[in-house]
Amino acid sequence: MKWTKACRIEMLLFLLAVWGCGNAATEITPDRVEQDGRTVPDVRQESTEPESIVFPDGVVTDVADGFVPWDVPTGDGAEVQPECEPGQGCFLHPCSSNDECQSGWCVEHMGQKVCTQPCQEECPAGWTCSQVGATDPDVVFICVSNFTSLCRPCTQASDCMGSTGIKDACVQYGVQGAFCGGKCGPDDQCPLGFACQAVTTVDGVEVEQCVAKTGLCPCTDTAVELGLFTHCQVTNEVGTCQGKRVCTEGGLTPCDAPDPAVETCNGLDDNCDGDVDEGDVVMGLGVCDDGNECTADKCLGVDGCEHKPLSAGECKDNDACTVADHCEEGACVGNPVLCDDGVFCTDDACDGSGGCVFTDNTDACDDGDPCTVADQCGAGVCKGEAVSCECQVDKDCLALDDGDLCNGTLFCDLAEWPYTCKVAPDTVVTCPAPPAGPNAFCKKAFCDPATGQCALVADHEGFSCEDGNACTVGDKCVGGTCGSGVSALCADDNPCTDDSCAPKSGCVHASNVLPCEDGSLCTGGDQCAGGQCLPGGPLLCDDGNACTDDVCHPAQGCVFVDNLAPCDDGVACTLGDQCVQGKCVYSGLGPCEDGNPCTDNFCDPVQGCLAAMNAGPCDDGNACTVGDHCVAGACLHDDEFFCGDYNECTDDACDPVLGCIYKLNQGPCNDGNACTVGEKCLAGVCGGGKPLSCDDANACTTDGCDPGLGCQHKNICVGWHTVAVVPAAFTQQPAGPGTLSLTFGQPASGIQECDGTTVHFGFGPVSIAQ
Repeated sequence: MKWTKACRIEMLLFLLAVWGCGNAATEITPDRVEQDGRTVPDVRQESTEPESIVFPDGVVTDVADGFVPWDVPTGDGAEVQPECEPGQGCFLHPCSSNDECQSGWCVEHMGQKVCTQPCQEECPAGWTCSQVGATDPDVVFICVSNFTSLCRPCTQASDCMGSTGIKDACVQYGVQGAFCGGKCGPDDQCPLGFACQAVTTVDGVEVEQCVAKTGLCPCTDTAVELGLFTHCQVTNEVGTCQGKRVCTEGGLTPCDAPDPAVETCNGLDDNCDGDVDEGDVVMGLGVCDDGNECTADKCLGVDGCEHKPLSAGECKDNDACTVADHCEEGACVGNPVLCDDGVFCTDDACDGSGGCVFTDNTDACDDGDPCTVADQCGAGVCKGEAVSCECQVDKDCLALDDGDLCNGTLFCDLAEWPYTCKVAPDTVVTCPAPPAGPNAFCKKAFCDPATGQCALVADHEGFSCEDGNACTVGDKCVGGTCGSGVSALCADDNPCTDDSCAPKSGCVHASNVLPCEDGSLCTGGDQCAGGQCLPGGPLLCDDGNACTDDVCHPAQGCVFVDNLAPCDDGVACTLGDQCVQGKCVYSGLGPCEDGNPCTDNFCDPVQGCLAAMNAGPCDDGNACTVGDHCVAGACLHDDEFFCGDYNECTDDACDPVLGCIYKLNQGPCNDGNACTVGEKCLAGVCGGGKPLSCDDANACTTDGCDPGLGCQHKNICVGWHTVAVVPAAFTQQPAGPGTLSLTFGQPASGIQECDGTTVHFGFGPVSIAQ
């Protein structure tokens, strides 16, 4: 559907008028009355803006004197409005619906519903003049509170969102609980009785909010009706227990949290640490923990404590000289720390603190020198007594050979004088290392001195190793093999996981979907998901109505309270959809536009956008058509557009998008001047022609050219006739420039006579006698 120019101007003027009246629209639905045969918002213009606000009746408080929860002027200079009797619906009086207020508007303020007043630009401090969304036919502005939820008990940030959509913070008031704050800053002042302070929210975020100077907040009628509560806690040397403080007519109840107590075997979380009977306690006997990690302690009630020995899992034996501590038959044992500096002449040991000590010894040894005897350790080094090693032949070295076939045999080296006995390199046996794998650490290569043959023998006996099985702990070398230790304990005491062990990866805690209990009175159908016990409670208090706030009352269960939130009535073209008394209603019909100029669109409050075909003018989007008009919902045209420019120097065409196109050509043309020939087109202009020759080769005519008529030949004698020969009566003229002498009787080819006296031949005249 197309808008006329007049429609666009009228709408622009309307929008400018609305914009000049106030701030952005607030979605609050007014009561409506009949006036002059039409329904209009019930706004009584005689209401005036009070310079001060009277504290309303019906507010219950449990705080000390001096707490001022409303924006009430104080001091000697404060002006007080005339008293308004309860039930008259004056500004700030409690209400539950619009018809209870003189202004026709019941709005949220500081946690409860109160009557407000109309405005033009100004409102009392803490209130903003805001347009009521989508009212018809007149635009209405009312005072809307900047502190809709201030001092309302809360447990989370979402509890502090009012009908205007402004979310204030849920502020922690120490051990008293949490209450809704109010946005504040250099340009946003707090109501009397409140201060703008940097506080910590229940989410642990530091923000600036308006908070009560007394440190407590009162209970409003709305909070009492809804049974709103805040969390609180009781703390002593044992721990901290959480509880609630509920709004009642007598104010907030005392914190119902129990006093933290030493855990006993009673099925309760006595110390409020989240675990029940942890440590396996027994009634009257205290905790059943025997201090041994390798026993499974269990509470058997009056039968006392059970300490079942464990042969699985890790532990800590508090011995710095052991590693891989694990449980074996109720005892925590570990494998010795490996101390090996690779030096034969030191004794290696653990120093008791986890470090290693390497002490020099005096053991017999082999310094690898064939020219020494009686090799012995000293100061950590193997040294022997030097002997003569001179020789003449190989057998001279037999006396020095130790008989060990692994370290090579001696020969007499004749390379230089004096000849000495040396080890033949190719006779030294090198044994290959143990193959890689879990047992490699527990073996070593050994060469038998008597035979010179290699073999694998046990090594690192009793020291820790890794058998490649993640489900065992305390593995150690036994007889050259890495022996598996005890089983790993994979129980995580989480009912929402199935515990097992995979040899390659270790403990596996697979999430299950079993029923569970999250400990909340307002949840039901709790079930495990993702390894956690998730509450199913919020689903129980959902009536599927966006126009109610669904809450869970500790004693009453689900409560559905009507709200004033924006909503969607399911019809796309209705405007100002808003909740009123639990239902989603609209306040106006919006435009519908299907993009088709051949339909008139309108909004039906039930069916939505509808379209009726029209027969008006339209635009088919083709620049080469004319007479476009609507037929059966489609845009058709009457004729093709004529693009001729009557210029033979352009090739004329039409583009559906661009319209007429005139392409220049260079063809022959006519410039309209009959006296030129050979014209051509250049840059859209016809020109460049040459003058036309009008010579008719007739001496008896005067030749010329007329631009409109072309060549013109004007006679210069009376009559014309051609003579065959020169006439007899011929007066010969002397020959000379410009004349021609003829002889009587001469052939007269090309000679023409005009007037009987003059003959023209070529370019010269001659006289002829008659």
